[in-house]
Amino acid sequence: MEIKFYGHACFSVENKEVSVVLDPFSDSIGLIPPSIEADVVVVSSDDPAHNNASSLQGEPRVFDWPGEYEIGGVHFHMIHSFRTLEKAEKQIENNITIIHFNGIRLCHLGAQARPLTEGQVEQIGDIDILFVPVGGESTLDAKAAKKMLEEIEPRIVIPMMYSTEGNQTKLGPVSDFLSEMGVQPEESPASFKFKKSELPEDTTKVIVLEPVK
Repeated sequence: MEIKFYGHACFSVENKEVSVVLDPFSDSIGLIPPSIEADVVVVSSDDPAHNNASSLQGEPRVFDWPGEYEIGGVHFHMIHSFRTLEKAEKQIENNITIIHFNGIRLCHLGAQARPLTEGQVEQIGDIDILFVPVGGESTLDAKAAKKMLEEIEPRIVIPMMYSTEGNQTKLGPVSDFLSEMGVQPEESPASFKFKKSELPEDTTKVIVLEPVK
């Protein structure tokens, strides 16, 4: 399996049979939208920063609503949430997505801003790889992201929604999250290729991916 990062909250996850793209963005955020082929597109919220399925090649199925879906042996469980704090005047909906892929459980939190409920933590369950927003402003900041990791306890954490070159959204740097986690910055790989047997057993590892250009 291989994971690539395209900026903001957009990733591709694929093996030889199925290609999944998560939260493709439009050029309204200042980045060039990914133009790659996909079998499935997962959308966390109806926002140009998270929903630009039309930029992708092929004829992908689009999952953008809470529920359970399956394609090519890959199972998707989308959980209803909110991308705004409870005190916000206008509540904006969000999807948390669990993907069962080749015996690996991945979780993409979308633009989650508020703490998870006990029910949501229970539905998320045991996670191998977690995509978590860390840049603050309208989503989790570094401290809130770390606290959420302590609840979910994933084996791999891949941060997203932080400041990158060209991104015009107001987000903090990933270094704030790395500092909060007590992790020394390492060279960012262009992609993450792995098998389940290669994932850490008793610790959580942070992997920062270099955005594909």
